[in-house]
Amino acid sequence: MSYSLLRDFGRRIRWGLVGGGLDSIIGETHRLCARLDNRLDLVAGAMSIDPEVARETAEVCLLDPDRSYADFRDMAEREAEREDGVEVVTIATPPHLHREIAELFLDRGIDVICEKPMTKTLTEAKQLSDRVSHGDRLFALTHCYTGYPMVREARALVARGAIGDVRQIECDFPSGPFMQEDPDRGSRHWRFKPEMMSKESILGEVGSHAVNMAQFVAQKKPAALSASMTILTEGRETYDDVQIAMRYPDGALGRMWLSFVAAGNEHGLSFRIHGTEGSLAWRQEQPEALWLRHTGKPAERLTRGHPDRMTPEGFHACRIREGHPEGYILAFANLYRDFADAFMARQLGTGVEGSLGHFPTVEDGVDTMRFYEAAARSNQQCGAWVDV
Repeated sequence: MSYSLLRDFGRRIRWGLVGGGLDSIIGETHRLCARLDNRLDLVAGAMSIDPEVARETAEVCLLDPDRSYADFRDMAEREAEREDGVEVVTIATPPHLHREIAELFLDRGIDVICEKPMTKTLTEAKQLSDRVSHGDRLFALTHCYTGYPMVREARALVARGAIGDVRQIECDFPSGPFMQEDPDRGSRHWRFKPEMMSKESILGEVGSHAVNMAQFVAQKKPAALSASMTILTEGRETYDDVQIAMRYPDGALGRMWLSFVAAGNEHGLSFRIHGTEGSLAWRQEQPEALWLRHTGKPAERLTRGHPDRMTPEGFHACRIREGHPEGYILAFANLYRDFADAFMARQLGTGVEGSLGHFPTVEDGVDTMRFYEAAARSNQQCGAWVDV
């Protein structure tokens, strides 16, 4: 792996964090992944709406107390005024705040890495996309599972025609740990509060990953869908099980199952892509293997770790030599590495191997919200087929 960009850039990128405090589910993951490749330094943050949590997190992260902010608005303004202010900020708050926070930093010339779902509504997503394009800023969405080597390998194999023309696309995310609703509404995660992302918030939480994964690997966008959503848990205010059928412009078909109540499941993200000559299958809980099957031939278990048997795109995501398992943190860190490389290449005025490095962009966020709103519309019409 080449570190020439970092060498030429001569320092680490100054990085800030909004949300992601010690009480956050995802905050520590972001901090680990951003540090992994030695490309970013956490120098500022507004890491919780709780002042005490924000202060404690800043202390643990060894931040200068003057750069630990109680409010993200204050952080955006003051960091933009500093010669050594943040150059990139990660947004790890609930999604109803994403657009406002992103625009504050983008308008001050600061690039953005954002948790999914990108925004609360499709209208907000389109407005944010316009802001990114007009400001010529970098924007990444943390669909971290696309950072796995064998996911990128699958995408490259589909593009190379390894399974022929894609005809069927299945991507499921039936996560199973939320079988009971928390009686204390105030302590519930945003996914179970309809005011955060609407009654269909499951589409933004696990659904956004499944939608992005299917599009990333198959390199197709659905033209129409039919969705059926259900609440299976007593006292819950948001849908917790979703079944979606999809049709693609070229005649391909798709299916998606999303659930918070698939009892016995741990994580659940998986895909199966069927073509005219074979199929590819992958599961997040066994991420080292990608299964390639052709009719009338033995199944092939493709594994990561060696350039002679992987595509360049797949091998680019590998960190550890073959026989030594990689995992979620390294997959997530691939997005940070590729984003940082794109940032440094832009600042240096040089190119970067765009066919290898990949991170989901603001347009992926728009696609997800377009799917989200179509699925909600279909469900409201008792599963009617609607255009995406």
